[in-house]
Amino acid sequence: MTNQIDMTRYLHSFVEGMISSGVSQAVISPGSRSTPLALLLHRQEKIETFVEVDERSAAFFALGLSKASNKPVALLCTSGTAAANYYPAICEAKASHVPLIILTTDRPHELRQVGAPQSMDQLQLFQNHVKLFVEMAIPEGTKEMQDYAYWQGMRSTDTASQMPKGPVHLNFPLREPLLPDLSSSLKTKRQTEIIAGKPQLTEKQLIQCINALQGKKGVLVVGGSHTPKEARLFVELAEALNWPIISDPLTNITSCGLDSSLIMSCADLFIQEVTMIHRPEVVVRFGMLPISKNTMFWLRSLEKTETIIYFVDETGEWQDQLKQTQVAIQVQEQPFLQAVKENITVKTSGSWTAQWIKWQKITEQVLEELAEMNQLNETSASLLVHKQMMADGQLFVSNSNAIRFIDRFAAVENTSYHLFGNRGINGIDGIVSTALGMCATNPKRQNILLIGDLALYHDMNGLLLAQRYHLPLTIILLNNNGGGIFSFLSQRELEKEDFEPIFGTPIDLDFSLVAKLYGAEYTKAETLEQLDLLLEQTKTEPKFQLIEIIGDREKNVRLQEQIMNVLKEKLEQDR
Repeated sequence: MTNQIDMTRYLHSFVEGMISSGVSQAVISPGSRSTPLALLLHRQEKIETFVEVDERSAAFFALGLSKASNKPVALLCTSGTAAANYYPAICEAKASHVPLIILTTDRPHELRQVGAPQSMDQLQLFQNHVKLFVEMAIPEGTKEMQDYAYWQGMRSTDTASQMPKGPVHLNFPLREPLLPDLSSSLKTKRQTEIIAGKPQLTEKQLIQCINALQGKKGVLVVGGSHTPKEARLFVELAEALNWPIISDPLTNITSCGLDSSLIMSCADLFIQEVTMIHRPEVVVRFGMLPISKNTMFWLRSLEKTETIIYFVDETGEWQDQLKQTQVAIQVQEQPFLQAVKENITVKTSGSWTAQWIKWQKITEQVLEELAEMNQLNETSASLLVHKQMMADGQLFVSNSNAIRFIDRFAAVENTSYHLFGNRGINGIDGIVSTALGMCATNPKRQNILLIGDLALYHDMNGLLLAQRYHLPLTIILLNNNGGGIFSFLSQRELEKEDFEPIFGTPIDLDFSLVAKLYGAEYTKAETLEQLDLLLEQTKTEPKFQLIEIIGDREKNVRLQEQIMNVLKEKLEQDR
């Protein structure tokens, strides 16, 4: 009984420490060794808990919760391979700077490496994919050990939440009996206030940066994930400088509610096709490279010019894929943007931005006039989803084709909504579960997932979360029966007998049966008008539903080629 009480007080102190540093949600993967922590988390009134039996799905669900709430989320599992199933989501969290607190429970030391069941080496299990690893001490009931547990809970959570944000891992060796003393108080008694400063430039450094930028022919290139509020500051800086701004969907610059002519939402289509009379004198990059390969190729071409590349790197991780940086500015982005914007006194000549605005408008006109964009296909469906998002709505966009359709073709909308994605590792793993985590954070908003058939199949287990927790996620399924992205890549040159089984990978699933299995409403959209009506209904009637659009991989490629042929002709005429 003494061990039971000691363990309860020790683990409860740890939970209190997490709460002090901002944890208010936890995802539990059921198991035996994790019993005491699971019960203490579940009974803690200040922590909302979710339970998911599939560890891989649970981890991505926690990732989605943290992305949407911008807060640290705890993730708990039992010993053995359960934790190994967390690995894909942890890799994504590390790469995309999401604060997860991974709690793995373990056999005590005397049962390790002696053949005990459900036992494996869990020390440093996630290696360099976590910011911090802690092997917790065996629970003891002394005040000193309770203080230690509290301190570790507080410190590890704070570490996950500090720049650069990311996952931390704590491993708990626990002895039997595993049932905690539930008669003890579970109300939080302790709290520690954390006051942390933000990295900023001196006044002299700030003036140096401003003088190097204002009045120059420049371009802002923005990558990474940002909220609509953060995105607006990038646009406001572009307006202050009178510079074009290139970004990708996850920056939320095209969905932040500011309709600026300086937003080059179609840069991926035109940037490699135009002749620039004047090259930029300055390019200022923020965060990771945007999705667009054409933008990457254009940036690489500047190495042969006298363009100076500035890189604002708030993480300090030097995520400069092109290794072009000539001036690195390590400072928190938002205060830096605000300070520069407020002190710009000289705008760049209007002739510099006029050519960019012209290219953007020509591209938009080509897309508007193309008849195929008014017929139901994967591209037009993706654009319609973007247009039908309501204020404060949440859209999760899957990798592969889905996010590229939005990146290439989505124009700026006046509506401010929040777009999410998993672009840290760029995989299709766990997309459904992450989107459901997004939905669970704000279930009363419009919540939509745009996804392909392979990505949905890969994470079908996650759909159980929607059924269990009544999450009103609308899934827009772009079904081209296989890996549609490969039809745009060099693999398309292969003979059909090689391409189809390895890259096309048709799965021939009846998704109406998938919807029925997990309790979702199902509709197959036959026309763009029907899809428009269904999306309109999501604004007032949120529900768990699957809307399927039947696509065609070859038609996707032909439409892209047609767009580029018309665009090249229009741009040539304008020269």
